[in-house]
Amino acid sequence: MQRAALGALGAARAAPRRWLSAAPPPVLRELRELRARTGQPVLRCREALQRAGGDLRQAEAWLEEESRRRGWARAAAPGAARAREGLVGVLSEGSAAVMVEVGCETDFVARTPDFQQLVEMAARGVLGHCQGVSGTKHLLREDELAQVRAGDGGDLLSDHLALAMGRLGERLALRRAGWLRAPGGFVATYAHGWVPPGPAVAMGTYGALVACGGPGREPPSAELRELGRRVAQHVVGMAPTSLGTPEDELGGDSEPRLLAQGTLLEPGVPLGRYLREHGGLQVWDFLRFQCGEQPPQDSPPA
Repeated sequence: MQRAALGALGAARAAPRRWLSAAPPPVLRELRELRARTGQPVLRCREALQRAGGDLRQAEAWLEEESRRRGWARAAAPGAARAREGLVGVLSEGSAAVMVEVGCETDFVARTPDFQQLVEMAARGVLGHCQGVSGTKHLLREDELAQVRAGDGGDLLSDHLALAMGRLGERLALRRAGWLRAPGGFVATYAHGWVPPGPAVAMGTYGALVACGGPGREPPSAELRELGRRVAQHVVGMAPTSLGTPEDELGGDSEPRLLAQGTLLEPGVPLGRYLREHGGLQVWDFLRFQCGEQPPQDSPPA
């Protein structure tokens, strides 16, 4: 009889091991799935499942609500991929324009509507934010951009970022933003990349803003605006780092001054002279973003 009892006890102990080898317990499966869906740490996912009584949908809804309320973002594990891919978004209104860079880990995610909606939301949020700030030029670092609100009285962009990371399943970053104003003129814009044109927020992997003015006080003509767009295209292609003057002579291949660089259509003519001879467009300032590049550490004064 003692031998039979020991045999039964051994069978009882072996049964869980056989079951575990076939499939993980339901709570572990749900924990892994919730972690994959939301990108939140294991302890938060476990707490969410406990609060929801094991219901996966309720647990995910609780995590989304807490992410929105507390601004949770997915933590990067040691050795995790940096958000090197992504998009630059460009939006103009009146005599001002803004540009934002939002990063992700893969090109696949950058092509999704969810990610592009986040880029648009960031651009519109920055446009509203800059209307309450003085000056003609300003840059926002990553931590400053995260505190911008999406729309009038909307949630912080950091909240929307946390939710998007949970939906898309990879690390995202609100990397930077900038804007230009051109009182009495206009800001020409250009975005270069694979995103088809159409939405109000133009998107690509490169972007440029150029503050421009005409020779007189009249509103800029369609021809001048088109010329400004070509200058913004030039900024993307030639990557100048300073403005220069309209009187600058033609520089060499590595010329950093915008107005001393050869034009794309006439490489032997400096851009400053070309603009004087083709309508008198004045270039006052510019900004250029390239997705994935290291942004400057300090913002210029507004």
